[in-house]
Amino acid sequence: MTFFLAILDGLIVLLLAPLTVGFVRLAKARFQNRRGAPVYLPYLTLLSLMRKEMTVTKHSSWVFAAAPFFVLASAIALAFIVPTAAAGVLPDFASNLFLVGGIAAFGSVFLAMGGMDAASTFGNMGASREMTLAAFVEPAFYMGFSALALVGGTWSLDGILRHLASLPWSAGVPAASIALVALVFVTLAENARYPVDNPATHLELTMVHEAMLLEYSGPSLALLEYASAVKLTVMLGLVASLSLPFFLIQPPVTALGLVLGVLALIAKLALAAFVLAFIESTFVKMRFYRMQEYFSLAFIVALAGLLLALISMTR
Repeated sequence: MTFFLAILDGLIVLLLAPLTVGFVRLAKARFQNRRGAPVYLPYLTLLSLMRKEMTVTKHSSWVFAAAPFFVLASAIALAFIVPTAAAGVLPDFASNLFLVGGIAAFGSVFLAMGGMDAASTFGNMGASREMTLAAFVEPAFYMGFSALALVGGTWSLDGILRHLASLPWSAGVPAASIALVALVFVTLAENARYPVDNPATHLELTMVHEAMLLEYSGPSLALLEYASAVKLTVMLGLVASLSLPFFLIQPPVTALGLVLGVLALIAKLALAAFVLAFIESTFVKMRFYRMQEYFSLAFIVALAGLLLALISMTR
C-alpha cells in the first residue's frame, strides 16, 4: 500500500505541474490588472510543441539532444521521492536530503551542458550564470533543510513531513518557520523566479534559465518546459505541505482520506502559486551582480532557523 501511495503522489504532481504554471500566470495577470490566459493553456502549449518540427544546430553533439531527457528524468525523480501529498510512505533513504539535492543538481548540470553544447553566446552566458547561482544556493538549501532535519530528527524529507504532521500545528511549524522562510528564498532561486530571474524574458541582460533554452525547439523544448513545471510544482508542494501539514495521505488509507489528501494538495498548490504570483508582482528583479546579497540573506535566515531549532531542543 505504501508503494502505491508513493507512486500516486508522484503521478499527481506530474499531472498537476502544467496547471500550477497556468495558475501562477493567471494570478500574475490579475495582479497586473490583465485578464490573463486560462489555467489550462500550458497543457495546450506542451501539446503544440510536441507536434512541431525540431531544429538542431550543426555545431551540437549528442549532449544537446540528450540534455532534455536527463533534465526531465531528474524532475520526474524528484516528483516521486519528494513528499507532497503523502507522508510516511517512503523509506528514509529514498527521500534523503542529500539524495534530493544531488538529483536536483544533476538536472541543473545537464541543462547547463545542453546550453553550452549549442555553441551559442546566449547558451554559454546562461550556463555560466546558472552554475554561479547553483553554487550560491546550495549553502542556504542545506542549512535550511538541516534546521528542519533537527526539528524532525531525521534527514529524510518524508520523515520530517511525517513528524510535523504528527504535532499540533502551533507546536511543530513555529519551530521550523524561519527555516521555511529560507526555503522560500531557495525555491525562487531554484526555479528561476523573481527576484533572481525573470521566467518570461529573452533580454540578454536579465535572462538566466531562458538563455539555455533558446536553441531548443519542438519536442525538446516541450520536455524542458515540462521539466521546469514539474520542478516548480515539487518545490511549491513541499514547502506548502511543510508549512501546512494538514490532510496528508498516511497509512492506513481510506477512500475519504485519499480524496481529502488530493484536494488538500491542490488547495496548497493554489495558495503557493498565489503567493508566488504576489511576490513576482511586487518585487523587481535584482541585478545579477547583487545575487550574493540575496543568497547571503537566505543563508543567514536559514542559520537563524537552525539556531532556533537548537534552542527549542534544549528547553
